Order: sequence, then structure tokens, then C-alpha cells
Amino acid sequence: MANDYKSPAAWSLMARAVAEATDQGIRAARGHDPEGFGEAVHHLETHTDAARAVHAHMVRELLEMSYQDGLSGDDVSDVLTRTVGGAGLWDAPVEPAAVVVVLTGALGVREHSDSDDDPAPPIPQAAIVGAAILVAADLAAAAGIDHEPFLVRAVEEIRRAQTVEMP
Repeated sequence: MANDYKSPAAWSLMARAVAEATDQGIRAARGHDPEGFGEAVHHLETHTDAARAVHAHMVRELLEMSYQDGLSGDDVSDVLTRTVGGAGLWDAPVEPAAVVVVLTGALGVREHSDSDDDPAPPIPQAAIVGAAILVAADLAAAAGIDHEPFLVRAVEEIRRAQTVEMP
């Protein structure tokens, strides 16, 4: 799959790498290209913290744009079902638990367990990165919009927040 996206030269190498791999992954997901999707996730594995921050901003903004009247539990369930079902149509690797982590993380919800009994096994970072790409691709496709402006705003917002001095 051709990737014509080029991130701004003013961005750091990491920001550019994350943005370009995210763009590649979303385009691959929307085009049902498992090879391009896997390649993008592989590239993002070297920058998982940065990728998760960018993806959380993107997913949050796409959710806000898609559900302007408010997001209900049923809406979140629909996004989860649509994302997992859509990925299954082209055999994309997707873990429903990773999609839940992406959605709850984008909404600022953190899971805290009061019990150490039978803790759930950790979800691999690659699964979370892949799920974020699939969620962003699904939300953009469902809204019939290009994901690129959301990607650029996410990176710019993180850059702005990192350069603001603390009082």
C-alpha cells in the first residue's frame, strides 16, 4: 500500500516515525491490507509510549467528533463490536481486551483492581498499538472522514504540552 503521508520536518524523529507508522497502519486497516498493518504495528513497537499517547488523543477526538451529543455505554459497545468484527473480516490480529484498553484509556478511565486474586494476564503492547490503529480506522471510516488531520492535531497537542513550562 502506498504511503504518501509525510510528517512535518519540524517534528522530532520519534514524532515523525510514530505519525508515519500510524498513518500507514490506518490506511492499511481501511484497505484491509494485513501486511501493511503488521509492518506499521512492528514499527510502532519501538515507540509504544509515544504511540499510545498519540493514539489516545486521536481516538478521544474521533469519539468526541462522532458522538457530539455524548458517548453512552452502548456507543462504546458498538465501537468495540464494530472494530473487532471489522478486523475479523480481513483476519487482522485483534484482541477485544486490547480494544477495551484503547477505548477506556482514550476516555481517561483507568482500571484499578482491589483484588490480587486471579489477575488478568497483561496485554502485549503490540496488541494495544494494533487495537488503537483499528479503532481509529473504524471511527474515521464510520464518519467518512480522513484521519490525517486528527493525527496531526494529536502530535501537535503532545508537542505543545511538552514545551509548556511549568509555573
